[in-house]
Amino acid sequence: MPDTEVTPTSIWNQPVSASVGGSSLINLANLLLRETSTRITTLQRCEGPDPELFVVSRLEWRDSDPRKPVLPQMPRILSLLETLRESKGVPHEIYLDSNDGIAVYLPTGTRISDLPRNSKEAIRILMALARDTVANVLSTMHEVENCFWMAARRKGFSPEIVERMALKEQHYDSPGILREFHGILRKYFSIRFHIQRSESCLYVEEEV
Repeated sequence: MPDTEVTPTSIWNQPVSASVGGSSLINLANLLLRETSTRITTLQRCEGPDPELFVVSRLEWRDSDPRKPVLPQMPRILSLLETLRESKGVPHEIYLDSNDGIAVYLPTGTRISDLPRNSKEAIRILMALARDTVANVLSTMHEVENCFWMAARRKGFSPEIVERMALKEQHYDSPGILREFHGILRKYFSIRFHIQRSESCLYVEEEV
């Protein structure tokens, strides 16, 4: 999604229909977003002259400490996937050893025709749309994850205990306790998945 150089001073107060098409507004908003991992776009599958706007971003799920094992972070991954189900944007595979985050396409429910005619106001709305769409997804993800851990604690599991399990510390390295935790994950989350350990990859199974 290349950024196109646009001079904003000449278009701020002109009506969109007369001076700047929807694609030019998107290019300008993306220019202002260039220091972030978030962009605004329309998808090729959107037909017609008034496509829906999507926010494209990379959402982080890994802990800031790269040494932290994946197992206690599994609830966060699955919480994000559950959240993305609402957008029909669930990725099919996630490489668990990657630090790149998960690339997502998030629908906004906003079409180009919904933007105001004033270009400055339209850019302000596009920037807010990008920010708020990502923030809403992350907020929902954290809420789902917190609810999971509340349920897991009632079964005797906490992030600290699961981390000890992942590190195979003494008294926490039983295969049975690991199976029990995986069972809680599969019971709590509706996303069906399997992990290919040789590839360090989580595959999301298609719903039938």
